[in-house]
Amino acid sequence: MPVLKECEVCGREAHSLFRRKIEGVLMEVCNDCKDVGEEPNYERSSRKPTRNASKFRDIYSSKKSKPTQKAYKPPSRPSTYKKRENISNLKIVDNYIKLLVQCRNKEGLSAKEFANSLFIKENYYHRIEKGTTQLNIKLARRIEKKYKITLVETEDFQEEEEDNKMQYAPKSQDSSDSMVYFRKRGKKPEYDQ
Repeated sequence: MPVLKECEVCGREAHSLFRRKIEGVLMEVCNDCKDVGEEPNYERSSRKPTRNASKFRDIYSSKKSKPTQKAYKPPSRPSTYKKRENISNLKIVDNYIKLLVQCRNKEGLSAKEFANSLFIKENYYHRIEKGTTQLNIKLARRIEKKYKITLVETEDFQEEEEDNKMQYAPKSQDSSDSMVYFRKRGKKPEYDQ
């Protein structure tokens, strides 16, 4: 017994169904409903060959073909990436608590409003203002940008670099003829004399 298929539009059973594209959807319809849609287009879509396919074609083709065009590469946009600041030589000013309170009072904001304007929790801001939590560089930069005050300064390492220079140890009886050197770190080394 032949299998009857159901029309997807009207629901009738038919021996043969036709494929039609109705509102962008491919459906199987009966002979009565085939006028509703349009004939589907079975042409192959033109796909761009991948790089590997073109290499494969070039290697294994017996005929010499024209040089293939390079794939389209969109123009590069200028980078919006900001170079990160080296935070190792930055430090928070000593009187940052006083500056924060002055800035908040100058703006006429409560602690809660000031914290909300910086997108931090009120409790965290209170701890910073009391001095129990140290203000970090990132938040200090955000406050500087928004309220035009200076909270971060660069630390000078010139004095420390001079102290950390290599110094030569005095020649002792135990040492060999080679030069012995050490790095000065706050304490002077003790020598047997």
